[in-house]
Amino acid sequence: MFNDRKLSGPEALMEAQKIAFAPILFQCARLLRDYGIFELIYKNKRTGQSVEEIAKALNITTYAVQILCETGYSMGALDLKDEKYYITTVGYFLFTDEMTKVNMDFNHYVNYLGLYNLDESLKEQRPAGLHETFSKEETIYPILSQLPSDAKRSWFGFDHFYSDATFGKLIELMSQRGIKTLLDVGGNTGKFAIGLTSATTDTTVTILDHPGQINVALANAKEKGLEGRVLGEPMDLLDHTVAFPKGVDGVWMSQFLDCFGPNDIVNLLKRSRNALNDNGRVYIVEPFWDKSNPIGSFCLINTSPYFTALANGKSKMYRASEMEKFVIQAGLEVEEQISDLGFNSTLMICKKA
Repeated sequence: MFNDRKLSGPEALMEAQKIAFAPILFQCARLLRDYGIFELIYKNKRTGQSVEEIAKALNITTYAVQILCETGYSMGALDLKDEKYYITTVGYFLFTDEMTKVNMDFNHYVNYLGLYNLDESLKEQRPAGLHETFSKEETIYPILSQLPSDAKRSWFGFDHFYSDATFGKLIELMSQRGIKTLLDVGGNTGKFAIGLTSATTDTTVTILDHPGQINVALANAKEKGLEGRVLGEPMDLLDHTVAFPKGVDGVWMSQFLDCFGPNDIVNLLKRSRNALNDNGRVYIVEPFWDKSNPIGSFCLINTSPYFTALANGKSKMYRASEMEKFVIQAGLEVEEQISDLGFNSTLMICKKA
């Protein structure tokens, strides 16, 4: 998928240097964007911009412009002709593309410092990067609302970019299934529960999550006039001795299982299976990287180290083939998969085996 073209020795060596210097390229690209250098050069794309013109227009030193633009040139984001810089297509995407923006912000404000501790995180299966940068909590999830403002904005911006792309289609699909009772496991602040109950007349959704999240979800539902149809049951979702409410038509888990390691996933699926009535289904929504296009796969695969160093130390972005094995271990079977929902997401519908 990523290595279809055979490189010559010098070409491969150049690619290796790009990886070796990747942190420097990343930070310079970010500042070329944030200082407005990319935008200024783009606005003057016909004539180009000299170092002196950039420095004067943006009120920064010529030294800073030289450092950033020369690295921009080396990474292929800028071109240099007759002492004038011109933007390339790569540079254009670096400052205009929304996916690139949220990925860059997420990696800078959330991941960058913590990934220094990736080695320790992998060896000890704990989020050592989280512990060194933000909190001593076991996972990042309870302290999301307490992150520094840039980190919080970037975390939620990243999360919403990838989840919002699928939201409308999922509501449409689920509202047509005639579900009366649904458990939303890890339902957070109730976005899906509110969306589904707004699109149906007789569906009731019970959110299983931390008490703080449920309180916010119920308040949001009340504000929308859905009090009584969006319910909540506070629960430690990783206490696998506690059963989910039983006899429901469906259990919904959207971009939730990738937050856990295999053992927890299988146990969550077992508890979901036990909650179903005879005709019930478990609905899993995940951006599986083996169901994505090359750009999507690249982004998803390289999100996994965030889970290792910052989130919890033991989860990752999974392949559909991996999730299918977990489903079987839990006494379920995959009935249907609907892919290409939003940004490379798949809805995996499972029934009792």
